[in-house]
Amino acid sequence: MEQGDETKLSRIVVGMDLSETGDQALLEAIRLGRRMQPGELHITHVIEVDSELHDAKKLDALFPQLRSKLELVRERVAHVAESMVGQRPFRQELVFHIRLGKPAEALHQVAVDIDADLIVVGAHPKSRLERLMTGAVADTLMRMTHVSVLVAHRKNFADLRHSDYPEAPYRDGDHHRAASLTDRLCLEFVPRTTHISGLI
Repeated sequence: MEQGDETKLSRIVVGMDLSETGDQALLEAIRLGRRMQPGELHITHVIEVDSELHDAKKLDALFPQLRSKLELVRERVAHVAESMVGQRPFRQELVFHIRLGKPAEALHQVAVDIDADLIVVGAHPKSRLERLMTGAVADTLMRMTHVSVLVAHRKNFADLRHSDYPEAPYRDGDHHRAASLTDRLCLEFVPRTTHISGLI
């Protein structure tokens, strides 16, 4: 049964790597999910495996890792969610996925499998190794994916300076020289009214 856009269930895939990078992705996804109700966050952790997964013995050996990772991911999500306690109440449906494979490919496959609207991954890693890994995941996703990708950064403008001249709207008679121009427009989207045939 098809639903209208206003009642369509939104689905966001969240890359959760059990680090501050994944935490930031989750926080950003929760903020977005709050505005995209009704919706689901699909928390996805990928256990990186290079070899092909066609060997039943290898899969059996890896299965206990899936269980233990699921518990770790659930605990991490609960910890991150605690930081949002005290805000305006809302409900958020969570679905957990533990996948084997390469992170970018696995995240994208989850998005395909659930018909996701967005993939959120984290950024701002601290170590060089994390930079290499998360950078590769985000870059690969943006090249290969068939859905929008949001790279979540922790907001911090502390060491950045504002422009010398604020961008003010231009008015006739102004002689202020600046390298930019700002204007503002408000769009209003309203339901289309029903027309009687012949009376348009």
